[in-house]
Amino acid sequence: MVPWWKRLVFGLVGWVIATCVAGVLASIWVFIHFPAKRAVSVSDLFEFWLLFLISALAMGVFGWLMGIPFVLLVRNSRGWRFWIYLALGTGIGPCLIFGFSLFALVARASSGSLTTGPADYSAVPISAVISSFTTLIYLLLLQRARLARNGDRQCGSYIPQGLKPDDFWWFWRHD
Repeated sequence: MVPWWKRLVFGLVGWVIATCVAGVLASIWVFIHFPAKRAVSVSDLFEFWLLFLISALAMGVFGWLMGIPFVLLVRNSRGWRFWIYLALGTGIGPCLIFGFSLFALVARASSGSLTTGPADYSAVPISAVISSFTTLIYLLLLQRARLARNGDRQCGSYIPQGLKPDDFWWFWRHD
């Protein structure tokens, strides 16, 4: 079993790496989809990426703090659990954005504002990307630490006893 403090570090590392990757993807998307600004220099793209990174890290701290209980609960990510945890972890970010948007909508409506306007869901796709990358990196780091702790240095060397290496479904079974 991987210690709790390592799982917290894995979650934090995954979140920071995923946020950086999402910033790079957002910078590329801005560069491609705004042809009028094709004369954008590399320094402008770096400035956009740095601004995205700072804002995503500042806003994402709350999401990472909300994800700590899930990080501490996940101990075994073998087989089908890996895919379930990946699906659940991917949904954390978009659920938080939907929750914040719903709270803002209700708060505006209860304040007596006659024009409530539509809720803003523009951050849902990028939060889904960050959540899915974070969860994937966390689960892969957890799997690697578990295998290293058990003495298996290569991920492919783990085959449960009684199964042949050519058995396609061996990774779904449990010891």
